[in-house]
Amino acid sequence: MAATAADASLPVALAHALLDTASILRALPDRPRVAPAVRLTVEQTRACQLLLDQLTAALGLPGTELLDGPDGLSGAELAVSGRLGLSAPGAVTGGEVQRAARAALAAFPGPGIVVRAQDGTPLRCWAAGPAGAPAVVLVSACGMPVGLAVKWLAALSSDHRVVTWESRNLFPSPDGSGLGEPGEHTLDAQAADVLAVLDGFGIRQAHALGLCGGAVIALAAAARSDRITSLSLWHGDFELGGAAPKTPHQHDIEALLAMVSRGRPQAAAMHKIMSRPSTVRALRPDIAHYLIHPYATPELLHRYGLLNGALMSADCRDLLHAPQPALVVTSQKDTTAHPAGSAYVARHLPRAHLHTLPDGDHLTAFDADDGLVALARDFVRSCVVSDRRDT
Repeated sequence: MAATAADASLPVALAHALLDTASILRALPDRPRVAPAVRLTVEQTRACQLLLDQLTAALGLPGTELLDGPDGLSGAELAVSGRLGLSAPGAVTGGEVQRAARAALAAFPGPGIVVRAQDGTPLRCWAAGPAGAPAVVLVSACGMPVGLAVKWLAALSSDHRVVTWESRNLFPSPDGSGLGEPGEHTLDAQAADVLAVLDGFGIRQAHALGLCGGAVIALAAAARSDRITSLSLWHGDFELGGAAPKTPHQHDIEALLAMVSRGRPQAAAMHKIMSRPSTVRALRPDIAHYLIHPYATPELLHRYGLLNGALMSADCRDLLHAPQPALVVTSQKDTTAHPAGSAYVARHLPRAHLHTLPDGDHLTAFDADDGLVALARDFVRSCVVSDRRDT
């Protein structure tokens, strides 16, 4: 469970929570507003605001404004408030603030490093695990902060070299320079990012583990390069023409992305609707601050429409010649990405195996529970053993 400011070690917990919401704090154009989890007195509000000011300064994050309550907050600000869980602080010394900031900055997975994509776009990347171990490139859902994939990164890095990155064009630089100019948004560019990340960490070959829209990127990377030696596609959001049905959610998101990708005025109009409090209330509370990131501002929403729209509109039937061993995972209870799409992909990839889970929805795939991790690890290990036998 995520730590909150109500925990005994308040400065440390709050420092971790602030870093966990850094992508939204950096993206919002104005000073982000937050609300406490419980009603505070005037004195408690002043003390809590002081602690926020001290920690954001120590962490290099934009400052936040603490309000009395949630009225008037946007969906993104409500999601941040939920993650912070602010309550009345006790006396906190300057030394405690600095120690809390250092602990949060050093915590797994640590600060990202910048790798340049083939078109020069900066990609913020992370690596974990032994440098000489078999490599896994973790391809998360489009537009999601690294925090959503951290459980996979941590679980697999005990015996693999795991690398991952955040989607191009959608994450402000930590140096305060903003989003930067948008680079390419095509599926080809995003598939090339997989190889650029491998190059950035000096990795020659890797297993590609793709989640949601990341499954499309992983599949495209495997179709274009034998540097991807095997792949696993988890709850993939595949466009397959009329060959497989889609869920209502898929149809709704496709329409939304098509609209906001047309231009910034359309994105701004849709953002007014999506920033309502009801938006964040519909999200899973423990990960709402990740899920809402690409909807946090009109500019992010426009770029997300271009980037994820390219994934959702690319006909994946053109990629099903990828010859690598593949594990395709879905669940009959996935109402986000239709399981029939995964079944079709598994039937048509030359060396694929379909694993249909009895339980779990789309988002539980990101929870990386023991059963899912064991499934992934066993498959990667079997591919490594098979490769050794073939040499």
